Amino acid sequence: MIAIDEMPDHARIWVYQADRPFSEEERALIDRSFEAFTGQWAAHGNKLMATFGIQHNQFIVLAVDESYNQASGCSIDASVQVIRQIEQQTGLSLLDRTKVAFLEQGVVKIKPFNQLKAAVEAGEIRKETTVFNNTVQNASEWRTQWAVPAQASWLSRYFS
Repeated sequence: MIAIDEMPDHARIWVYQADRPFSEEERALIDRSFEAFTGQWAAHGNKLMATFGIQHNQFIVLAVDESYNQASGCSIDASVQVIRQIEQQTGLSLLDRTKVAFLEQGVVKIKPFNQLKAAVEAGEIRKETTVFNNTVQNASEWRTQWAVPAQASWLSRYFS
């Protein structure tokens, strides 16, 4: 299996953010689940060139090089089903898009959207604080726009 960092820039990316760091057992389960899944993942019977990675012990990043075969709606649904199974087996929340993650002294912190402005005003999130943009679409964006300083993100509007 190719390493996620070696996927071509055009590879399609999905980022799943956990509500807390993975335990060793959870990480092992995630590794087993996605190794098995990506090894057999197909769209309309055509094998997908796919891989995954775990970042900051709190994000699952799934990638598909669609220059081989395109991911279909059904194949994407199958990947979400793996995420849901992991949620059920671990109690993790991986599909909640209402929270934003940022780094504070090397530790991933999570805040609901409606608390971000107050976090900026309180100095908890500063211009140089790394925030994660889990809406990146491809490997190039993931490499350059996933983890960025808050002032270079949509949070810039909260800095005067």
